[in-house]
Order: sequence, then structure tokens, then C-alpha cells
Amino acid sequence: MAMLCSIYRKSLSLTKESMLKSELIEVVAAKCGITATESERFLNTLTTIIYEELRKGGEVQISGFGTFSVSHRESRMGVNPRQPGQKIVIPKLNTPKFRAGDAFKAAVKL
Repeated sequence: MAMLCSIYRKSLSLTKESMLKSELIEVVAAKCGITATESERFLNTLTTIIYEELRKGGEVQISGFGTFSVSHRESRMGVNPRQPGQKIVIPKLNTPKFRAGDAFKAAVKL
């Protein structure tokens, strides 16, 4: 349990270190009073649901946290960086997008 507390304290510090998935699983397990296996299953299920919804073209809104959506980029003409005189077609692309909610923005402000 002491290790979990130090992981959680480290995640709250103002350092630029990233919290790893394994650390997040341990913190969720400790906060919710569940096992790490259950916490991992929850996290994996949540991310799978988000992936599936975005693949279908939908979006996922978590009130107070933010919105996951898909950004669509149309194909366009570009320049080959290796041969600047050559024009190339950059194919259309769908990319994931996250827009933070107001409560999340307020929580992150220092």
C-alpha cells in the first residue's frame, strides 16, 4: 500500500513525468477498493468502448472530463520533402481528437 501512495503522490507532483498504464491501474484499484485485475479490466473495457464508438464515426462525451471524437482530414496536394519539385497526393485521414471539458480545464489550471 505504501508503494501505491507514493505512486499516487508522484502522479500529483508538478514534474513532467508520465503516469504509466500499470501505475494508473494500481491507483484506480487502491481508490476504488478493487483488485488490480478488476481495475485493469475496467480500463481496458473503457478504452475498447471508446475505440469502437469512434470507429463507427460517433463520439464519446464524459461530462466534466471531455469529448473523444474523430477529426477528418481530406486528401490534399503536398510537396515531396526529398524532391521539392515533385507534387504528391496526401491521402485523406481520420485521426482521434480529444476536447477537454470545462471541469477538466479548471482542475488542470495552476
